[in-house]
Amino acid sequence: MQKLNYKNLLIKKNKIPITCLTAYSKPLANILDGKIDLILIGDSLGTTLYGMQNTRGVTIEMIKNHGKAVVLNTKFSMTIIDMPYNTYRNKNEALNNAQDILNFTKADFVKIETDKKNIGIVKYLTKNKIKVVSHIGVTPQKFQDFSKIKSVGKNIKDKNNLLNLAKKLEDAGSKMIVLECIGLDTSKKITENLSIPTIGIGSSKYCDGQVLVIDDILNFNANKKKPKFIKNYINIEKNIDNAVKKFVKEVINKKFPSKKYSY
Repeated sequence: MQKLNYKNLLIKKNKIPITCLTAYSKPLANILDGKIDLILIGDSLGTTLYGMQNTRGVTIEMIKNHGKAVVLNTKFSMTIIDMPYNTYRNKNEALNNAQDILNFTKADFVKIETDKKNIGIVKYLTKNKIKVVSHIGVTPQKFQDFSKIKSVGKNIKDKNNLLNLAKKLEDAGSKMIVLECIGLDTSKKITENLSIPTIGIGSSKYCDGQVLVIDDILNFNANKKKPKFIKNYINIEKNIDNAVKKFVKEVINKKFPSKKYSY
């Protein structure tokens, strides 16, 4: 098996759906590598690993350290790494931080949450040989309270604005565009009108690919209310809970460690 490259991803557009999941550690990178196309080291690590209420507290050092652990253990999939909140407010800041993150982690792409105000930043990064994935629709870094997030792109005005934004971001050099919580008709229209891949999260099957947070498909934090677009594929919390209970019971009853597990 050879490492996936961007040319391979472009060939998949309109033919074979692209797969993407998040990872923040060596064990998960090892599991995902080669099974999915893209591994995202997302700023979602703030809420999933660090218990933050939103992603705004994620620092460059956090994203760099988790990113390096993942990329070092990824041989076949391509890797995308998020630029944290307030790390790309102007062209120079964006370039310096993007170069810092990529030089340290060796990830393939940086992802930035984009709107009409920072199209120029995407263009500037591209001009300086940074491979950018843009992220439009619902952009979580704008929210302190995730419960206030609502889907977008359901009326004509929003549909046209998002389509125009996506086209401008493609022209600015974006390699892919993540569409988050965008209405079905709008995400379909955007995908049809771009030559670069779209990766959906809560934005219908009509995108060129799909991304979810690994903790969500594994059903960690099972009691927490999740967005509509999340599907659980296993209840990993239940399995862990059972394993912990068995361990505790065996230790208390002096069944572990038995002679087999002792030197």
